[in-house]
Amino acid sequence: ARYQNELAGVDTELLAERFYYQAISVAPQIGMPFNQLGTLAGSKYYNVEATYCYLRCIQSEVSFEGAYGNLKRLYDKAAKMYHQLKKCETRKLSPSKKRGKDIKRLLVSFMYLQSLLQPKSR
Repeated sequence: ARYQNELAGVDTELLAERFYYQAISVAPQIGMPFNQLGTLAGSKYYNVEATYCYLRCIQSEVSFEGAYGNLKRLYDKAAKMYHQLKKCETRKLSPSKKRGKDIKRLLVSFMYLQSLLQPKSR
């Protein structure tokens, strides 16, 4: 279902997500479904959701090696976004736009902190 979504343009994202959650309920020790859910999450919420899924995959009894690379890629993005955000000025924004920027700053900072706290073994 996920590949139909990516290749054929058929909107099957929710169906793919459902199948991955079913796989987790059948075999919770296998990390691969978490990796796939991370891929489905894409960049929602500034990659926080995908990061959670990749971390769950890595912490599974039977982890998936590809999750390490996926997680590293997200951490690299977070570092880049974090350093760009530090340069942004928010004083002149309307309250609603400032709130949006503040939420982005919080999530990106959280991701950057996560990247700093991760062991560099892989």
